[in-house]
Amino acid sequence: MELNLDLANASPILTIDYTAIELWLVGCGGTGSWLAPSIVRLGRVLSSKGKKVKLYFVDPDHVEEANVLRQCFCDAEIGLNKAKTLALRYAIAWKMEVGAIAQPFDPDWVTPGYNTLALVAGCVDNARARQSIAQVLENNNHQLAPHTWYLDCGNSRRSGQVLLGSHLSTTSDDYQFNPLGCFRLPAPTIQQPDLLVPQPEEIEDNTLSCEQLAMLNSQSLS
Repeated sequence: MELNLDLANASPILTIDYTAIELWLVGCGGTGSWLAPSIVRLGRVLSSKGKKVKLYFVDPDHVEEANVLRQCFCDAEIGLNKAKTLALRYAIAWKMEVGAIAQPFDPDWVTPGYNTLALVAGCVDNARARQSIAQVLENNNHQLAPHTWYLDCGNSRRSGQVLLGSHLSTTSDDYQFNPLGCFRLPAPTIQQPDLLVPQPEEIEDNTLSCEQLAMLNSQSLS
């Protein structure tokens, strides 16, 4: 068996010296609903270390019967907005204020200040939404050390992706590592351009049935 030394050779990410942080969860469904408690837990940890923490959950969709069991919702929550449901649940559990936005994500919402770091965790299932999230990285174009990072998370039935990035440049020289670590990484949509390719069910004039769409979007129990 070949020994994998990837972890030993990994370089740390160096962030700005921030006093405040914004944690955004965009998409509160099959992946986001399970990530939500960890996002709030992270916020609680950072708050205990003296950081000013703001938490936001974003999702326009409502809990449906088909979401129960596979996503982190129960029967009593059917019909409720996903972002509002999770925000209330984990705000109470962790004694943290969590903002809920029941609208499609708008990149203009993320404008971190001088001493603020923003992490946008995207857990969406379509190319248009990923493109919208990636636009937040335009804030980093003229900064040596980025203030905004984009974490893309998703899964299908037997696979998934977790990609972290900060810049939209496709020039490899922009991502040189130094002995201390790295200040910037290519955006998830640069690392995996297929994330921006619409799937058949995303094309408005498709003729797929509801059953076919469900099969295409199928995910295993988490």
